[in-house]
Amino acid sequence: MAIITVSREYGSDGRTVAQKVAEALGYEHIDKDLLVEVARKVQVPVAEVARYDEQPEHSALRILRKFLTPGYADTLTGLSEYEWWATATVPELSSQDDQAFSTLDEEVYVRLTREVLTEMVEQGDLVTLGRGSQAMFSERSDALHIRIVAPKVFKVQITMGRDDLDGEEAALKRMKEVDEKRRLYIKRHYHIDWADPRNYHLTVNTGLMGVDGAVAAIVGAARRLPVVQPMIQN
Repeated sequence: MAIITVSREYGSDGRTVAQKVAEALGYEHIDKDLLVEVARKVQVPVAEVARYDEQPEHSALRILRKFLTPGYADTLTGLSEYEWWATATVPELSSQDDQAFSTLDEEVYVRLTREVLTEMVEQGDLVTLGRGSQAMFSERSDALHIRIVAPKVFKVQITMGRDDLDGEEAALKRMKEVDEKRRLYIKRHYHIDWADPRNYHLTVNTGLMGVDGAVAAIVGAARRLPVVQPMIQN
């Protein structure tokens, strides 16, 4: 039993790499399927879960939940100066509808993601994409942590084509926004630097190696992982 975690820069084509690695090794590939499982656990639409998928909730909204949601587990202690300031100065919060304060929030989503992925990895070999899995399974000897990067020009072309964006400027904006959300999400919940190479066994540049070259490098590294037998349920 093994798990390969794949973290990727936006536009590096890391999703394709993860899919092909799973196919080459015969592993289960977990991406959007994770949202379905989390939605089942809390019995809400998948679209509701997707709101929190690698997207840090605005700090002001998180604080307002603590005031307005009965029984909310967190307290107001330990907030940064910016978080306090944001609660008083973000005008768009006045337009939030009642659903913004539903019982499913970012903290609940992160906890359920951990639970679901932990259950899945106990059932068999997985390739999982993002969502803090490199931190979640950092102490497992049967885990291989991969970082996918690429040059800006490569990422711009991928992003323009995949997202149907009109021009390089729009692609650069999209790349910056998504990468910043991922960085903040990982920092907030797992307290690590998303881009620090020391959090990964292998960093692969798809712009230099191509998708197939990246897949070959990861598959080779994965075949050196120790084998851990799945737990037998009585």
